[in-house]
Amino acid sequence: MSVRIYVEGGGDNKDTTRRCKEGFTSYCQKLAPPGRRPSIVACGGRQNAFDRFKLALLDTREDEICVLLVDAEDRVTAETPPEHLRARDGWSFPPFDRHKVYLMVQAMEAWFLADREALSAFYGEGFLAKSLHGNPNIEQIRKGDLEPALKRASKQTKTKGEYQKVRHGFALLALIDPLKVENASPHAKLFNQFLRSL
Repeated sequence: MSVRIYVEGGGDNKDTTRRCKEGFTSYCQKLAPPGRRPSIVACGGRQNAFDRFKLALLDTREDEICVLLVDAEDRVTAETPPEHLRARDGWSFPPFDRHKVYLMVQAMEAWFLADREALSAFYGEGFLAKSLHGNPNIEQIRKGDLEPALKRASKQTKTKGEYQKVRHGFALLALIDPLKVENASPHAKLFNQFLRSL
């Protein structure tokens, strides 16, 4: 069985697309069994990720699984990720059974807040971990609060400087502990369980 994960992120630049792919690959390799690791398709924008996933569903073999992984953008109240994306974005999914849809709630940066030790190690001296949100359920932190919080906490660091999504986001994704992420995010737990089941 081969698995392709269509992820939001990476923009239109080859370098950032490569970094996006490397970050998600490193995260997934910590969970998926050796020899069963998924391939990452960095799609740039959210809409593009959805479009490429939907197109892939029309042309997959029986031994392939396609996965969509995007930011939720808002608090999730729907029962399933496709229902959330239908209600919020108006996305219409064709019928599918073995294929999967997962959400980063409310955005990828929420995952970083679950592993403050990795953040502190990455940014080093001057990182203000105590200034970050204290909510143990990272899904409750508004998307609009995530980047500003990371910028504030990292602003005075000497080597990396203020958080920048393109420069730091995918490197952090490669460093964080998936177990800490799933303990702070029910949606991340579902994604991680899928990776372990491969």
